[in-house]
Amino acid sequence: MNESITSQDVLAILAKMADDLEAQKDYLCELDSIGDGDQGVTMAIGFQAVREALPALAGADIGTIVSRAGMAFNGKAASTIGALFQTACMRAGREVRGKPEIGLPDLVRMFEAAIAGVKERGKANVGDKTVLDMLVPTAESLRRSWEGGANLEQALRASLEAAENGVKSTIPMRSAIGRASWLADRTVGHQDPGATSFYLMWKSVVEYLTTQR
Repeated sequence: MNESITSQDVLAILAKMADDLEAQKDYLCELDSIGDGDQGVTMAIGFQAVREALPALAGADIGTIVSRAGMAFNGKAASTIGALFQTACMRAGREVRGKPEIGLPDLVRMFEAAIAGVKERGKANVGDKTVLDMLVPTAESLRRSWEGGANLEQALRASLEAAENGVKSTIPMRSAIGRASWLADRTVGHQDPGATSFYLMWKSVVEYLTTQR
């Protein structure tokens, strides 16, 4: 497996995300049934906007592509998840501004920058039943792989397992942040739809890089 990720890879990944999130629209809405019930619709609308932005990004560097994807999403699907996705993309994109290709060390820095931005924007921490419960263990797994000398494929596969475990960890949690906190006890026993959405996005990344390019 190639150890680098090119700007063309990133464009293809974003297109795959749009397909995959559209396919999971009903599932995400079902997870969000005790909330607004529109998580899947929001993700599908946001990624349709991302897809429409891709042709204009052909030839752009990875930092620009990632940043513009976040802006396109939130511009069309303004919401809590949209704001968090835009913040994550803007912070991650800043880490690789001007780069036509990236590797595992860049992915680690992108994840850690995205997490810092999401924490600032959402005023949340791990354990609050948010996207951070997926993002933080994923980033920690990527860093462990990098520092342990793993190759890109090994790191990606390990990180996806960590991401899945992180999402599942939200099931027994009680929401402590945002509108979901109003429902408090009713959220116990339900997997967080925001964390699940971010997990599905990362799953698209890993599937593309390990099996589809």
